[in-house]
Amino acid sequence: MPADIHAFFDSYRNAFNRLDGRAVSAHYDCPAMIVDSGGNSVYLDAAALDANNLALCAHYEKDAFVRTDFAERNCLTLGDQFCVVDLAWTITRKDQSPQQFNTAYSLAKRDGHWKVAAVTAYEERRPGTQA
Repeated sequence: MPADIHAFFDSYRNAFNRLDGRAVSAHYDCPAMIVDSGGNSVYLDAAALDANNLALCAHYEKDAFVRTDFAERNCLTLGDQFCVVDLAWTITRKDQSPQQFNTAYSLAKRDGHWKVAAVTAYEERRPGTQA
């Protein structure tokens, strides 16, 4: 994985580790899509992204979240402006076994900065879903 993309995901992880939903949202382009077993969610603006990520961070906080870490599984750069990255995530919670799952990200470079255009949460059970 190129160093700038790794640094992007370090920053993304750190936002989650602070449970700072707005900082998580700052890593996304608008509109953005999150695809999971429950369907597709499209976030057209920063307010919608913030609502989603604030709720996700609140869920993690109530669920004894301690921290998350990632490891690269695959990275496909597509020219200078696009990249698809598959990450292995581990969430550590108090008094629980670590949760491990993989998630893929489509990134686009916007104004010189990487942004998440789409997420495919193909293993993590998202809050409110049955899968």
